[in-house]
Amino acid sequence: MYHIDRLANGLKVATIEMPGKDSVAAGVWVKVGGRYENATYAGISHFVEHMLFKGTKNRNTREIKEDVEGVGGMINAFTAEELTCYFVKMLKNHFHLAIDVLSDMINNPLFLQSEIDKERGVILEEIKMYLDLPSQHVHELIGTMLWPDQPLGLLLAGDEKSVARIKRPNLVGFIKRNYHPRNILLTVAGDVEHSETMKLAEKYFPAPDKSDESEFEKARISQTKPNLMLVDKKTEQTHFVIGLHGYSRNHPLRYRASLLNIIMGANMSSRLFEEVREKRGLAYEIRSSNNFLQDTGSFTISAGVETKKAPTAIKVILKELEKIKNKPVSGDELKRAKDYFLGQFCMGLEDTLDHMSWIGERVLYTGEIPNRYEIEKEINRMTAEDISEAARDIFQNNHLNLALIGPLADKSKKQISKDFTLN
Repeated sequence: MYHIDRLANGLKVATIEMPGKDSVAAGVWVKVGGRYENATYAGISHFVEHMLFKGTKNRNTREIKEDVEGVGGMINAFTAEELTCYFVKMLKNHFHLAIDVLSDMINNPLFLQSEIDKERGVILEEIKMYLDLPSQHVHELIGTMLWPDQPLGLLLAGDEKSVARIKRPNLVGFIKRNYHPRNILLTVAGDVEHSETMKLAEKYFPAPDKSDESEFEKARISQTKPNLMLVDKKTEQTHFVIGLHGYSRNHPLRYRASLLNIIMGANMSSRLFEEVREKRGLAYEIRSSNNFLQDTGSFTISAGVETKKAPTAIKVILKELEKIKNKPVSGDELKRAKDYFLGQFCMGLEDTLDHMSWIGERVLYTGEIPNRYEIEKEINRMTAEDISEAARDIFQNNHLNLALIGPLADKSKKQISKDFTLN
């Protein structure tokens, strides 16, 4: 059973009652992330996320973790383009403690200067780590290509210069502007009644608030031709991402894109896995994915290949994109994609943490919980022509981007530049 409520101070509460579950998952979602920033202080959302684990008025750093892990639970957080989420999963008899710890982190961070200085160093090491992982860094580069010169194209963790600029007043001011009730959603999934969650929300998030919800700069898409970023680096493999503009999270055709993704590269029976890995042996790992955002989105294909095979692998992938644009998928392939979507969807809802996460973004931005049965109907009514239309809409030559990291020879670079086009 799903419930959505709002406290008098504006804080949203969404619960999923799952009788019989031993665990409870709780998440605090804040409507702020990378695209709410500017280049000067890029990475501040991520910096704040780190700092909320570094001590409150009631708990030091160690106590935050021990209070959760000491009773068999887990606690973590992540920063994304449009949100920051802090979450706990633990046995339901410790449910009150989960809300206590999360609210304490959100409401009472200390931002001790000594901890800020230490955590700045940690974040800079994290940035360096991703720079040393081309399979990760190449995904960051494709974002800068899809949305250049705008907040959505900034690196989530920032860079060395922007992180160095972030001082304590910046962090404190950021919290005051963004971490207020009207910008926060509390989600809970497990064998807990909605009324109990509401009582805890009122107890632990009592602050009155009249602040406005945070706003981000809308995405701009001005690309008119294929774009390449080829980064020379000595690596054992060459890693690349092909990125195209996709659908938003509320786009009426988003489920077409989801099925298109499954058919193209979301699993081991997908076209790209079969063609690039199984038939040709060009890559160990290849996959595609959708990223649905509030007003835009992306469709990406990523792979790591032997450097001399990169031009061939990219050409093969582009041919597969052209093929699905021009020839409808078979009935059997479409049925497999639908069954895979629905199977993964339903199995994901069995777990309290996955179920809590599934509703988070949607409720945070729309105030509504998705109707799983309407989603199933939408998936089942999809036709082969629907998939072809989505492919033609997304796989456009003037929206084609390639980010690549590896030790390419000049001959390979020329070959990739020549072949990087869609008909």
